[in-house]
This record gives sequence, C-alpha cells and structure tokens, in this order.
Amino acid sequence: MVNNPSSHPNILELYDWFDRPASYVIAMERPNPCQDLFDYCQEQGGVLNEDEARNITRQLLGALQHCHDRGVVHRDVKAENILIQTDTKEIKLIDFGCGDPLKDTPYTDLAGTEDYLPLEWFEKEKFLAGPGTVWSVGVMMYNIVCGGFPFTTFTSKEMRHLEFRAGLSKGEESA
Repeated sequence: MVNNPSSHPNILELYDWFDRPASYVIAMERPNPCQDLFDYCQEQGGVLNEDEARNITRQLLGALQHCHDRGVVHRDVKAENILIQTDTKEIKLIDFGCGDPLKDTPYTDLAGTEDYLPLEWFEKEKFLAGPGTVWSVGVMMYNIVCGGFPFTTFTSKEMRHLEFRAGLSKGEESA
C-alpha cells in the first residue's frame, strides 16, 4: 500500500512477496551500510546532536506524510523501526506490522510500543492517527536527543503534570 503507486526515499522498499504454505517470503531492499537508529544512537554515546536529530526527524516526517497521503498509519514509530545509512545519514522507515488503514475515527485496539503511545490511549484507550503519530515522533525525538524517555509513568494523572526543564539536550547544556 505504501510503496504503490510510487515509493518514497525514506521508506524501505518492498520488491515482492510470496505466500508459502506455512510462511511468507518478503523481498525488500537492503541499504548498506546501515543499522537501526537505536543502535546507532548507542554507538554515538546514547544521544545525537540536535542537527543530526533534526535531519533524521525531517526525513521521518516526510516518510510518515507519504504514508498518510496513501491512507496508511504506521502506529509503531520508534528508533528501532528506523534504519539509518551510516555513511549518508539517510533513513528508512521499516516494520509496518502494526500499520493500519488511516481513518478519521479513533483507534481502539492496542498496537505499537507502550513507551510511544499517546496520553489519550492511557486516559481513554483510544486515539486519533494524526495526534498519535505526532506524539510518537515527539517521544522518539526526545529519546534520541536526551537519551531517555520524557516520562517514567504511564498513568494519565501523573503524565498530565509533566514539566520539562529548559535546555533539555546535551547540545543545549553545552551551548
């Protein structure tokens, strides 16, 4: 769905797939050299500088917009589902296993990774695709720039009272 009718440079391309009696065979592009963004961040000392994070985020937003334009919501945006080519710093969004057709009504089934789910999920067990995607991108950005998560609780009462200090990233602290 996402690769047709046209592909996007920041989404891993699906070449073909085959249905076998007990499994599927999927043929996809394989960027080289690359690794997932989580491992890449760990190799960089656990965080990325703001310029690199901004470049990654711009590419990710383009890929997600492409998905939404084609009627698909990813539902599991996180560093582990982004490949980065270590030589060019180009990214590829991967793993559409939690993906769903885009709709205007709330999603009420759990899909994705708890650390990246929007506050609405914990309050009402439902969320809209657009705001949910924005939330998960924000959590992912915080994670790659600050080296952790913006919160350690998933109770809506505690999450409503989150306060962030100024100069969150190491780049801001050293400026």
